[in-house]
Amino acid sequence: MKKIFVLLAVILLPLILSFTELKTLFTLESIQENYHTIRNFYLNNKLSVMFLFSLIYIISAALALPFALMLTILSGAIFGLTLGIIIASFSSTIGATICFLISRYIAKDFIQNKYKTQLLKFNEGFKKEGAFYLFAIRLTPIFPFFIVNIVMGLLQITTIKFYFISQIAMLPATLLYVYAGVQISTLKSISDITSPELLILLFLIGIFPILSKKLIDRYRNNQ
Repeated sequence: MKKIFVLLAVILLPLILSFTELKTLFTLESIQENYHTIRNFYLNNKLSVMFLFSLIYIISAALALPFALMLTILSGAIFGLTLGIIIASFSSTIGATICFLISRYIAKDFIQNKYKTQLLKFNEGFKKEGAFYLFAIRLTPIFPFFIVNIVMGLLQITTIKFYFISQIAMLPATLLYVYAGVQISTLKSISDITSPELLILLFLIGIFPILSKKLIDRYRNNQ
């Protein structure tokens, strides 16, 4: 019975919040309009804001709410570059790991039915490349953030390995979006951050570990 209630919450909460006014709070325009108010409130309530912001970010990532990108940008706008990266990096990874655990221990049957196609693709890649595969797909924009969390929960990877690989692999994109938040006044749209050149660079960084592994394996076979 508990599993059913948790599963319903995981499914329904993102849908409910997506159609409420809460969604409008996490837009580039809203952040720019309220930047000075938010920043001043943080300066007067540092610990409280850091805790609440981290909690909201973790819940958003864990339940696959559509705010992760804007929260990362907001992290840079509020906390600055260094602290913003630390908060966004740990919050996103902890949230991703909670989503991973929900998939593994609570919503397994539901996930297997809903994401059958993605699961087959992930299984094939993971069998060939192992942990390198997770590192690569974390860096490349092929699969959405939450699908990676959900599907990886059904594969043969330990929670600790999932956590550390995810945190390292997501760091370049986190740094990019936090830095964009620091420069919040100069942004006109999200497309200013995700240029084609940048996406290609992230893709090349992502496939580098797999290419390196293949070259090493080929060398060993030849030897």
